[in-house]
Amino acid sequence: METRVIVADSRRARIFSSHTVMNKLVEEEGFVHNEARLANRDLVSDAPGRSANRADSYSPPMSAKEHEVRNFAKDLARHLKALHSQQHFEQLVLIASPRFLGMLKQELHPPLDRLVSRTIDKDMTTADVAHIIDEIKS
Repeated sequence: METRVIVADSRRARIFSSHTVMNKLVEEEGFVHNEARLANRDLVSDAPGRSANRADSYSPPMSAKEHEVRNFAKDLARHLKALHSQQHFEQLVLIASPRFLGMLKQELHPPLDRLVSRTIDKDMTTADVAHIIDEIKS
């Protein structure tokens, strides 16, 4: 069974593949989202914003940094969808910092959300492969 293991946080994602029962992981890809490293003041423009119809709708305020983190989750979900359509893996394991894990799960497209066999809410983006395997097996 082909499995993809996604290890991510708001700034970085690593994608591993496994063809066995999680005894060996091969790192296939890595992504760095540099915008998430910037401070809010570096992400917003100096120009004032405009809204056409502010009084009729309410959405909670979102910082520029939060917006960039959500964009990274969306980009990663789109990439996983493209991988799935090309390589047809059968299972996903998501390992991410708790906040980012929630965002990523929200952004997963059907049928990808049904392929998630396990989630681990832990930041392991800098962990070695052996430690990641141990965490999945525990």
